[in-house]
Amino acid sequence: MATARTVLELRRWNNLVAIRRVLAVRMPGICDQQVGLGEIAELCRRHVLTHPGRDWALVRNQILRIGCDWDLDRDRLDQQSHACLDYLASFLKG
Repeated sequence: MATARTVLELRRWNNLVAIRRVLAVRMPGICDQQVGLGEIAELCRRHVLTHPGRDWALVRNQILRIGCDWDLDRDRLDQQSHACLDYLASFLKG
């Protein structure tokens, strides 16, 4: 069993669980595979379509922030920075 050593690590795990949960609901075919930026972009697109009443300028800024913080050298979801996972999880919760 893994044990979180810091508050940041616990928040990171919480964000990954929240993101994986949304992936399992919206894109069940890929939730067990390695997830990269392409899959996250599709997840964000589907999320926006299911939440039509949002402020589009805010949505655009959130998606741009996720894309800017995504590390393409390490394209897997679990290898992204704490900040990127925070932005993505907050976008999917909103």
